[in-house]
Amino acid sequence: MSGSNRERGQMQVLGRRTQIVAGILAGLALAAGCTAAPEPGPATGGGQKTAAAPAPATLDLGPKDGSNDVAPGEPVTATAGGSTLSEVTLAAADGTAVPGGMDAAKQRWTSSKPLEYRTKYTLTARSVGADGAPVTRTSTFTTATARAQAYPSVIPLDGETTGVGMPITVKFSAPVADKAAAEKMLTVTSDKPATGAWRWFGDDEVHYRTKEYWPAYSTITLDIKIAGRALGNGVFGKADRKITFKTGPSIISKVSDHEKQMRTYKDGQLVLTSPVSLGKPSARSVSGTMLIMTVQSPYTMDSSTYGVPTDSPGGYRTTVKYALRLTNSGQFLHSAPWSVRQQGRTNTSHGCLNVSVENAKWFYENSHRGDVVVVTDTGVDLKPGDGWTDWRFSWEEWQKKV
Repeated sequence: MSGSNRERGQMQVLGRRTQIVAGILAGLALAAGCTAAPEPGPATGGGQKTAAAPAPATLDLGPKDGSNDVAPGEPVTATAGGSTLSEVTLAAADGTAVPGGMDAAKQRWTSSKPLEYRTKYTLTARSVGADGAPVTRTSTFTTATARAQAYPSVIPLDGETTGVGMPITVKFSAPVADKAAAEKMLTVTSDKPATGAWRWFGDDEVHYRTKEYWPAYSTITLDIKIAGRALGNGVFGKADRKITFKTGPSIISKVSDHEKQMRTYKDGQLVLTSPVSLGKPSARSVSGTMLIMTVQSPYTMDSSTYGVPTDSPGGYRTTVKYALRLTNSGQFLHSAPWSVRQQGRTNTSHGCLNVSVENAKWFYENSHRGDVVVVTDTGVDLKPGDGWTDWRFSWEEWQKKV
C-alpha cells in the first residue's frame, strides 16, 4: 500500500472513532437529563397565572348621603371593604362631634350616642386599600323632627321582688303606631327558662306574660332600647330603660265560694288554710285569677271610692289592719275581726275576702305584688282590666294579640 492510501485509511478509522465517542457522550447527556433550557416563549393557557392587582378600598356609609328624616337613635356606621379604617368623624353642622368606636378589626365604626332631632350631620371616613390608594367618603344627612316623644313607664319597679304571676307592663306616654317595631325594642331575659310574649292593650300599653307562671326565685331583666327610634306617625322613643326584678317564692291561694275556704300554697306545699267570708248576694265577689296589687297596713276601706257614699245605706268607711288589693274596683283580701263567726260559713262582705286578723297578718308578712289568688264559684266573673287581669286569657288567646 502506498503512503497516500495508508493515510486515507487511518483518517477513516479516526473518523469512525470520533463518531462513536460523540454518540456515547450524547447518550450520557440524555441519561443525566442535561438538556438545554428552552428559550422563553409566549404564555399559553396552561402556563403560570399572573398575580391579581390589589383591590382598591371601598367605604360604605350609613345613612346614605342626602338622607332626610333619619331616626336619631339609629346607629351611624362606616364600613371598610378591602382595607381598614384610618379615621372616622361625625359632627353636627355647628361642629359638635358625636363619639363612636371601631371594632377590633378596624373595619366598622359605629356611633355610640343618639343624635339630636332636626339637625344636619356629616359623616367622614378615610381608608387606604391594599393598592396603597387613599379613599375618603362623606355622607351628609338630616335627622327627623319628632311630633312626640314616648317615655316608657314600667311595672314592676327596678329591684322589686314580685310574685310569680306578675306580668311586665310598659305604659308609653304617647301612642305607638308601629307596634311590631316597638316590640323588637323590648327584650325580656330570665335566668330560668320561661316562655312569654307581648300583648297590646290599646296604642300606649303593652304587657309581657309568660305561658306559665314565672319560675320562683328567678331574675328577670327588661331592656328597653327606644331612645330616638321611630315608633310610627312621628312618635319617637324618649329614653332607654333597663329594669331588673326578682320573683320570690311561688305563693298561690285558691278560694272556693262553695267551701268558704282559702288554701294557700308556697312552692307547691299547703302552708295555710283560711276560713273566708266572701261578698254577700247584693255585692258578690268576682271569680277569676287575680294578682295582689298592693300590700298595706293600715288601710281605710271607703265605699265612696267605687260610687257608694259613706253616709248612704250600704256605705262604709272602716280602717283595717291588713289589706291586699286584688282589683281596681275595690276587691281586697283583708282582716275582718267583725266577721270571724261568719268566715267559713256565710258571705257577709261588700265583695272582699274577709279573713281573721291572724291569717291576714300572714299574708301581709309573706306576700308580694304579683302573688296569685284564684277565686271560683261566685257566679260573677272578673271584668277585663279590673286590676292585673292578664291571666284571664288562655295562652293561645294571649298570643293572638288582638
